[in-house]
Amino acid sequence: MVITREGVSENVDHDIPQYTLWQILFMFSWPAVWFSFLIYVVGQQFIPEGGVTPTWVLLTVIVLGTGTELAAGLVLLRREGASLTFAALRDRIHWRWPKGWQAWLIALGVMVAGMALSMMMGGANRALATVPGFVPPDWWPAASNPTVQISSVADAFPDVALQGNFLFVLLYFVIGLVFNIFGEELYYRGFLMPKMRDVFGSWDWVANGILFTLKHVYQRWLFPGILVSGLGFAFTFGPLGSLPLAMVFHWIGNFLFQMVFLVMAAFGIG
Repeated sequence: MVITREGVSENVDHDIPQYTLWQILFMFSWPAVWFSFLIYVVGQQFIPEGGVTPTWVLLTVIVLGTGTELAAGLVLLRREGASLTFAALRDRIHWRWPKGWQAWLIALGVMVAGMALSMMMGGANRALATVPGFVPPDWWPAASNPTVQISSVADAFPDVALQGNFLFVLLYFVIGLVFNIFGEELYYRGFLMPKMRDVFGSWDWVANGILFTLKHVYQRWLFPGILVSGLGFAFTFGPLGSLPLAMVFHWIGNFLFQMVFLVMAAFGIG
């Protein structure tokens, strides 16, 4: 894709092999199965009876789950014929920033609207979490459990001594950035979304955002918030044509406030 003078991109991914609908559904389904296995089969074995998920289990699931998505994206790009170098992948995965003030103005609007809508979806998440079939397990991590009231960052990491623990802050930052953000964005947007054009046409970004939401069936009580975020990331990659900006938005949504409070806790503030 390229950025037009109006700030929205035109599709020029003509040579990318396209997926059928069933292939697209499979590419969103296998990560859902993999994450469900890691969480509900493997991870649950390490949760103490009557307790909550240990932080090390949470981080391990992130590394193995999104790490597999990252590896799959790179392997599939290589099988598609792309050399795994920055120069070779740059155009294929839209590794570029928006061009022109119109595009940046749209990007700013997407970010502000996305953050506002995500905060508004907190109530919808809490309401959905009370519906049978959507109630999170008692052992689910507090940070993504809308039924749990969090008053400080220590509530999200109750088994970690945070004051002075800058190593944990760095570890959490690296795992979040490399695996969760880079892994998901490279796979779902950089690799997969350009292969959805034949099936969904110019609405490929909408389909990508919806399927990305449904992929998170293992934490389905967060569907409202994930839908808003997923559509925002897909729009940033698709019509705006920028994978790095989608990654920035993803990191802001998932980690910015957590990192601020973690750093404060490490310094003994708050």
